[in-house]
Amino acid sequence: MKLILSAAATIGFTALVSAHGYVDNATIAGTEYKFYQPYQDPYTSPTPDRISRPIQGNGPVEDLTSSDIQCGGYAAGGINGSSPAALHADAAAGDTIPLAWTLWPESHVGPTITYMAKCPDTGCNDYMPGSDAVWFKVQEDGRDGTTNTWGATALMKAGGTVSYTIPECITPGYYLVRHEIIALHSAYSYPGAQFYPGCHQLKVSGSGSTDPSDLVSIPGAYKAADAGITYDAYQATEYTIPGPALFSCSGGNTGSTSSKSASPAASSAAASSIAASSAAPVSSDAPASSATPILSITASPIVNVVTSTSASPTAAAPTSGSDTTEATYTLETFIDFLTEAGKEKGLTRRQIEGLLRSLM
Repeated sequence: MKLILSAAATIGFTALVSAHGYVDNATIAGTEYKFYQPYQDPYTSPTPDRISRPIQGNGPVEDLTSSDIQCGGYAAGGINGSSPAALHADAAAGDTIPLAWTLWPESHVGPTITYMAKCPDTGCNDYMPGSDAVWFKVQEDGRDGTTNTWGATALMKAGGTVSYTIPECITPGYYLVRHEIIALHSAYSYPGAQFYPGCHQLKVSGSGSTDPSDLVSIPGAYKAADAGITYDAYQATEYTIPGPALFSCSGGNTGSTSSKSASPAASSAAASSIAASSAAPVSSDAPASSATPILSITASPIVNVVTSTSASPTAAAPTSGSDTTEATYTLETFIDFLTEAGKEKGLTRRQIEGLLRSLM
């Protein structure tokens, strides 16, 4: 493989891996609610009251056993899991609620999944599910056959949303809603799948009397060996959405279903448009680099990196009259270079290898 990059492209590559996302807002019963803003709310006084629970940024959770998998958190930094929000949104059983994400990177293909859990009669304000089996699944959208259209595909364009419907038969009361994307671009082994969960709080009205059964705990609903957790997204194979069966008012729980509003894309590699996704924002107030990678891939085991003279890591002398230098790496040493450069962004070698693999 021969890969030619500008110095700015190297920065763009790093931004690409770390440019993830979260739910920015939702329209519930005609009212738009801004969700927790991880790059604004902690620095705002007074901190805004939200219906959504705090998340610690736009990065993923990769440990299925961590409390962070429930509603977000940053256990590695000493913040274990999330915490209750101050508000509830009023909604009615049967309502369909669209969730608007920040722009999602095209390389991060995967399903969208939504769960609900009944809170105490006093509300969700002081409620933490912990390890209790309280969750039932109300929405899931996986892969459309073996094409490159996924549940997350709609979010890869500005204005995209994912919707879930509150089951009309459930008992009225307070509910905690957990919504997630599972990004599968590096999921060919575990740990590799990336989870982006978030939770918001509802007060649901209605005349239903059903309390869903077959509840699951989170963490606990997913296992490393599950077909939907360890999966090669670059192969044209059917995908099994992980977790319990989808709850249905007509018969308790049903098998996995998936519907797509987008027309199927060609079943090319998931990262065929990876360069375009480098423009995806890291957050609403911390945009990713606007650098444009210049990529040239040929059948050679050597990687040539063209950079500016001020940014070259181990470069040869610049050509006369040129402001660029060229460094030559083997593929292995190039990955080492990117791994070292990505440390300050919190990137792992596995993530970098997964992105490079998608380019081949």
